[in-house]
Amino acid sequence: MSIVLILLVVLISFHSINGLECYVCEQQEGNNDKCIKTVRMCDRKEDTCASLILWTTPHEWTPRAERRYYISKGCDTRDSCTQLLYGLATVCTRNWYEDWACVECCQGDRCNRYVVVCILTNTDEAFDR
Repeated sequence: MSIVLILLVVLISFHSINGLECYVCEQQEGNNDKCIKTVRMCDRKEDTCASLILWTTPHEWTPRAERRYYISKGCDTRDSCTQLLYGLATVCTRNWYEDWACVECCQGDRCNRYVVVCILTNTDEAFDR
């Protein structure tokens, strides 16, 4: 019985020492597939999960292309994510008619599963996806 207790303590300690788990993906169209299925154990110094949401035209050249969401997620430090958050504050407009980029930072295992994809329409109403 004491061996089981020792193993349990070791496993709990191992998880708390190794830290955070975050969803990871890079420039995926929408918050699906890799963005909600791929998880990474963060490095010890990384205490934050980050999500970057881009609303822009496709990377390939397409005449009159409609804008799309591109999502990137990963591990980060709180300071770095906060700097990025404030750095993008002026371009995080969430207007439907122009490109924008926003960052979301959170602490907690897999806290970046969901992202806020909200745009302002020409009637100033907001909707989520």
